[in-house]
Amino acid sequence: MIVVDLENQDRSGFVMNGNVINHALREMAKSPNGGYATSAAMLGLSLAALENRLYEVKGQQMSIEQAMLLQKMTERCDFAEAVAMQSGGVFVPLPELDAAALAGEDILLCFARAVEKLGTLSQQWQAVTDDGRVSREENAAIFRAAYASVREVLGIAVLTERVFGDFADGFEKSE
Repeated sequence: MIVVDLENQDRSGFVMNGNVINHALREMAKSPNGGYATSAAMLGLSLAALENRLYEVKGQQMSIEQAMLLQKMTERCDFAEAVAMQSGGVFVPLPELDAAALAGEDILLCFARAVEKLGTLSQQWQAVTDDGRVSREENAAIFRAAYASVREVLGIAVLTERVFGDFADGFEKSE
């Protein structure tokens, strides 16, 4: 029997100690050129104030609004992924839309990519389970392949709705 510890494993294969959300915030904050100092400036905080929030010094915490702003400014989705993971789910970013996608030309290609990614997942799963054990690295590879497959399939649904759905004329649904 294979036991997977999802509480202490992120989807990229690194074991995380402590709070997954705090780890995600620190990763986002250090990602811009200039690291924490740049992130602090983007948020309108001093470096010390940002670090106090990131490491929860004296009970200080980063607000959800600050986390979302940091996520938007760094163009990363670590925070959303961590919240989804803590909630027992997976965050799947929706595809960007371009003119070809809006014309419906790319949807069939999305099906081809989805089938290809499912094939990759199937091959990886078979390879890593052949010996009856799954290492952390193998488990991380399976999660990456599964994540890629799910993203492609959801992309098909999103593009189909946007191209052929009730608001294909550019207006969002009001429901």
